[in-house]
Amino acid sequence: MPWGTIPGVRRSLIWVAFGAALIPLLALVHLAVVDPIVDPRVHVQWQDALSAEARGALESRHGLRNGELIDASSGTWRYDLSDASRANIQSLVENPAVEDTGYIDRDAFAPEGRDVPWYRIDALIDTPSRLVQLQRSVWLALGGSVLLWAAGGANERRRRNIAVAALIALAIIALAYPFEPSFITMGGSADHERSRADFEHWFAGRIRFEKHLTNAILLTLYPQFGPGEAAPAHTLAAVARGATLWFVALALVIGALERWSAVVVRYLGLALLAPAALLYFGWREFGYLSLNLATFPLLVRGLRGDTRRLSAASACAGLGAALHGSGLVGLAGAWLATLGAQGTWRERINRVTRVVAWGTLAYLGWVAIYMLGMNLSLSADPGPTVINSWRPLFNHELRAGRMAAALLSPTGARDVLMSAWIVGVPLIAVALSVSRHAALEVRALLWYLPPSILFLVYRWPFDGIGGGIDLVVAVFPAIYALTWTCAQDRKTTIIAALLLISAHYAFWEVVLDPRFATR
Repeated sequence: MPWGTIPGVRRSLIWVAFGAALIPLLALVHLAVVDPIVDPRVHVQWQDALSAEARGALESRHGLRNGELIDASSGTWRYDLSDASRANIQSLVENPAVEDTGYIDRDAFAPEGRDVPWYRIDALIDTPSRLVQLQRSVWLALGGSVLLWAAGGANERRRRNIAVAALIALAIIALAYPFEPSFITMGGSADHERSRADFEHWFAGRIRFEKHLTNAILLTLYPQFGPGEAAPAHTLAAVARGATLWFVALALVIGALERWSAVVVRYLGLALLAPAALLYFGWREFGYLSLNLATFPLLVRGLRGDTRRLSAASACAGLGAALHGSGLVGLAGAWLATLGAQGTWRERINRVTRVVAWGTLAYLGWVAIYMLGMNLSLSADPGPTVINSWRPLFNHELRAGRMAAALLSPTGARDVLMSAWIVGVPLIAVALSVSRHAALEVRALLWYLPPSILFLVYRWPFDGIGGGIDLVVAVFPAIYALTWTCAQDRKTTIIAALLLISAHYAFWEVVLDPRFATR
């Protein structure tokens, strides 16, 4: 029977096509939020008789950073306010050396709000030709739709052939048309590849523990590109291409292990539709390497009694953590899901012990190779020790020249909500609807989710959620738990597909809009 005539399949494809058509329509939406004045930014008019030395002391006392004289005749300066507490602002307003202030609510002693429009997608692309950059979402939408269509076929061989062909075709496209660094800011990768000296300052001579396996791969590849100044860029691009091949290899492996069932083909289709898949088009910051497409499907099979697959799931999670420390979120989720599965306490402890053992081995077993085989030392990544990586709760904080927006502020809420949309949090409600016939998957999902949710909300990307989008998706490995659970049912798969397609708009909004970058 032709797939297009299978009951429900044609209607499902129409819904997916409709969802894909929403992407350009969403680009015309114009939104606004109330946000504190940039970062927050305030104006202070000082008394004429105030000396520069005295002004500097007051600036230091009240957390006034990056001062800029904007009106010499009135003595008005613009500042970034690093301490937005009520007590500090009240002290500033009432200081006798201050004639007047701007962008401060003098009654509430708080930074004033203003409407900050979000740029529309069409305003973020300076020439029509650069609209072609968005083709990557179109390719993923087409590839994911093909897999969802193939999942409706009754013949395993046809499902396999179509899925394999689609995955390989997408891999070729991703390798042929990677992101252009001139179009998108990929975190700090531009700094790393600027020169050999910069690259070696970041990566050479020792292994940074946070992403130790990725660091080792970079050091192994780097000499292969010769002594030229282009070697750093070639090295980062090579690792990005390897990430693409790794993603496709995992998809093929899990498809084969599941015998190309309708469920696994639907799952792979949803994985392609997720905005996280866009990073496999050559993103040069590597937080997303911690994601592993195979972990949750193997984990669920392991919880049904297949100890080999439970061990494999644990090793996959540990390998992700070795590639980037964000993978510890997935490893913690695997521990919790194993602990929360049905069974006696003895059975649970045995399963958790297996997960801990295999996960730890895959995470830390490489250290001996670095120290004995490569004669390299380990060092802590300076980022977490120098800069607080957690969102402040109530007040914005200036950290290493970047403003960390408070979680309980319009800017912080905006960033968290957009991040949640991108990584697939809306799929939670869809996944819960299959609890009747996929009780084990839903139970495992609910235990697996908490670490991902906590890190998504509280983790602060230094480059903002745009430049640091790899870290945003990396701390939410639950996307694959959600898509696997949604794939248990054809109808929930279609709803999940529409939600994931819509999230591509959010992805492009945050990576192109400079307002989502920290300053």
